[in-house]
Amino acid sequence: MAKLPTFMIIGAARSGTTALYDLVRQHPQVFMSAIKEPNYFAFEGEPLDYKGGGAEFVNNSVASWDAYRGLFADAPGGMAMGEASPLYLYAPDAARRIKARLPDVKMIAVLRNPIEQAFSHYLYARAQMIEPLDSFDAALAAEPERLRAHWQPLFQYSSFPRYGEQLQRFYAEFPANQLRVFFYEEYRADPVGLLRQIFEFIDVDPSFVPDVSHETNMGGQPRHAWLQNLVMRPNPIASLAATIVPPSARQAIRDLVSKRNLSREKMSDAARAKLVDALQDDIVLLQGLLKKDLSYWLE
Repeated sequence: MAKLPTFMIIGAARSGTTALYDLVRQHPQVFMSAIKEPNYFAFEGEPLDYKGGGAEFVNNSVASWDAYRGLFADAPGGMAMGEASPLYLYAPDAARRIKARLPDVKMIAVLRNPIEQAFSHYLYARAQMIEPLDSFDAALAAEPERLRAHWQPLFQYSSFPRYGEQLQRFYAEFPANQLRVFFYEEYRADPVGLLRQIFEFIDVDPSFVPDVSHETNMGGQPRHAWLQNLVMRPNPIASLAATIVPPSARQAIRDLVSKRNLSREKMSDAARAKLVDALQDDIVLLQGLLKKDLSYWLE
């Protein structure tokens, strides 16, 4: 019998999903796919031909069912098996595709104030050196043209965090008890407590406490573009280093350089107003779905 995921982290992007992947996989009763974001159900059956910065990350998604199943082939028996693909929450057909293949899978979503999420997504893209515009206002204005040019989904900053309509698709396919929704503020305030709830949800020992000290996926405006390119984008020096320096050490060096080279600017009032206008209706929808007051997101 094929081994398949018993749970998945479906999003939202820039809401701690990379940290959760790293933390959940520390549990001795959990097997996580070695590829952190397989994205299989986001693009199943679709051509992977996206354009724009970082398109290779999307175009290299796991594209076949056999390859996807292979991610879990080495899982020891009796383990909870999972993956983390934040694009699942965003992709219009992901919920239907997951239901067809994994009708009993448990799903975890972590939501973040969508106005903050959109700006964080932009700063992440700048830190990764895949967003060419050094103004968030300009990047928001460029969204329609980028959509027409088939840029990868990340660059639709204002539509990426429409959680209400996204969760509606999942609730239409799955019973509510298969989906747990948390909030980024809960993770930041008490990561161990949130992980305990996740461990209970996926049926592993909730008393296990992972190491929560490492910060992942920082975003910001590069002070020195050449230095950020050196540590983030493919280049001969990075290729040479890969033959000498172990992956864990390269990751540590990259994180240290990025942390010191990135500055955190503030969102402009104009950009905030544009996002509030674009996302207000969806926040109201989400409040009704979750029976939770989220009006503070619009302040």
